[in-house]
Order: sequence, then structure tokens, then C-alpha cells
Amino acid sequence: MAGSGVLALPRAVVDAGWIGLIIIIVLCLTACYGGTRLGVCWEIIEERYPEYRGITRNPYPTIANKAVGRWGSVLVSASIQITLFGAGIVYLLLASQIVQDLMKPLVPKLTFCTWFIIFAIIITPPMWLGSPKDFWIVGVGAVVTTTLSCGFIFIQMMLDGIHQTDPVPHKSKSFLEFFLSFGIILFSFGGASTFPTIQNDMLNRTRFKRSVFGAFCVILLLYLPISIGAFFIYGDNTNANIVLSLSRGPYVLLANIFMACHLILAFLIVVNPVCQEVENIFNTPHEFGFKRCLIRTCMVIMMVIIGVSIPSFAKLLSLVGGSTVTLLTFVLPNYFYMKLCDQECDSWTKRDIPCYMRVYMWELIFIGILGGAASTYSAFQSIFDSDSMSKPCYSF
Repeated sequence: MAGSGVLALPRAVVDAGWIGLIIIIVLCLTACYGGTRLGVCWEIIEERYPEYRGITRNPYPTIANKAVGRWGSVLVSASIQITLFGAGIVYLLLASQIVQDLMKPLVPKLTFCTWFIIFAIIITPPMWLGSPKDFWIVGVGAVVTTTLSCGFIFIQMMLDGIHQTDPVPHKSKSFLEFFLSFGIILFSFGGASTFPTIQNDMLNRTRFKRSVFGAFCVILLLYLPISIGAFFIYGDNTNANIVLSLSRGPYVLLANIFMACHLILAFLIVVNPVCQEVENIFNTPHEFGFKRCLIRTCMVIMMVIIGVSIPSFAKLLSLVGGSTVTLLTFVLPNYFYMKLCDQECDSWTKRDIPCYMRVYMWELIFIGILGGAASTYSAFQSIFDSDSMSKPCYSF
């Protein structure tokens, strides 16, 4: 999620006001804590159920099933699929916007919507590959490209700040703008859906908490400098995509190229689990074949339909961030952890949660539910409000 977070967070912070910078830090710490709770949950599962000590295909739904039953597993599975499907649409929209900006001098008549269709067509054949093990290099490339892009964005931002002479505009924001921004910030820390899978693949799973802490430190180091720079250098002139706010130059060109590459590579990663889940429903063979290609092509077509209908990545980010990401990252990890610890059996190690920690986790749950609900409502209102509704690509 870091690539889209880097691009969208600066405008979200501007719309939230200076408190948005504090919210980033607080939500980062909260998401980190939730990630560690998920790690402990899986340790409990392995401790109590030896059959799960090997490789498990769907560890997060398994945690939910053991904690609260079948309904929890269904809720988690559905939330993961919606989150990743929504993220895939956002990545395509952002990549199209960036490439349009790159290619405007050469093909000025190609619109953002046209590039979106072009990208959807180009990205379809690589989607026919089986699973991340078939293209592990994609993950490495996604990490390298987003890091390089962030570096070039920050360099250009500092150069713009040095030459800044006009006062930075900041106007008061509405509650709608604030909660839309809150949803985007929530989305930016929405990697929890993949945490149990990552832990499941580790040789030493007890070190997962250390890995979570390190990962969120890196994410915060990527997010904060660019968000602070946008707030104090561009203010209300900050675009929904921070790259479009930067002065043109070689650093922006490189940032655009690397970020476009990152978004395309990240798209292949986040969409693959959704495709595999749908293929399981239709009993699709694991081997490469016509049925797999047909299903995954239909998935791209669905993304295109949604993308051309709501061509505003910020609104989609806020909608997904306020709903499924909030559940998976800020609400359910703490709830499942408490439910697992409360279960008792003579052969199980007793796990007690201090009262103050239980109160803290319930506070996180309630704040997450209220904040997520407000962000989701604001996103729906913004999407369907006639004054702020994004014009669909097919409207004339």
C-alpha cells in the first residue's frame, strides 16, 4: 500500500489540517500494534492446533474462525477480497494518471480514461500467471521502485521549497473533507490483511513482531517527510496526486517512471489473491489454462467498469480505507486476540490480558469503528453527491 499512500497522503494531510500529521503517527502506531496482535494470534493457533504448524493457505480467516466461528472467517475473507480488489483499481487509476502526465508532450490527445483502458489491456496477460511464486521478482521490483520514487519526489519537493516565495495557502476544511482524508490515511496503513500470510511463510515466526515494527518504521520514514513537505510547501495547492504538484524537471520524470513501474508491479501482487479466491469458487484447475485466463480477464473487465465509472482514486481510497481496511487493521486484530485469550481448555496455556490493555484495545476498536464509519459515509456522500461527483469516463 506504500506507493498509493505516498502519492495520496500529502493532500489528505492538507485537507485534515496540521492534526493530520499527528493522525499519521497515531494510526501508524495503532496499525503496528494491531499487526503484532495478529502475530500473537497465529502463535496461539499453532500452539493449540498442531495441524496449522505447517503452511496454511488462508491464515487470517483461520484466526477468525478459531476466535469467533464461521461468520468471522467469512467476514475476513470478504474484507480481504474487497480491499485488494479496490487497491487494484486504485493502482490502475494512479498509473494511468502518471503515464498521461509523462506522455502528454508526445500524445496530448490521449486522455486519462484512454490510458486507463490501455493499461488494463496491457496488464491482463501478466495476470494469467499463477501466484506470486511464479513472479517473485515482481515483489522485489515493487519495493525498489517505490523507494527510488519517494527519494526523487522528496528531492524535488525540497527544491520547490527553496524557491518558494509566495505564502502557502491554507483554508478551513469541512467535516466531509476531514473524514475523506481520514479514510485515505487509514488505507495507507492497510497491509494487515497480508500479515498472517507473511508470518506463515517465515522460518522463525516468533520474530514476526520485530518484522512488523521494522516495516512500520520504514513506512513512517517514507510517509512523514513527503506529507510534511506538502503541507508547508504547497498547502492547498497540493494535488490529490502529489507528483502533479511538483515543478517539472528530471527528478519528477524519474519519480513518475519509477512510481508507474511500482504501481503496475504492485497491481499484479494485490490482485492475485483475489483471482485465486474466485478461481476456488469456480473450481478452476491450478494449472495454466483457458478457464483461468477467462476468469482473470473478467476480473480486469470488472475493474475497468468501476474505474471508468468512478475515476477518482482518492474517493475509492477513502471508501476502502474507512470500511474494510479499518476492520482488518484496527478492529478485528484486537478483537480476535481478546477472544482467543478468553478461550479456556485444560490442555491449553492460560493467557491473561491485563485490565488496562483490555481497556486500551476496546478503545481502539470503538475509535476504529466510529472513525471508519464516518469515513465510509463521507466517501459514499462524495461519490454520489451531484456537486462533487466525478464525471464518468463514458459521459459526454
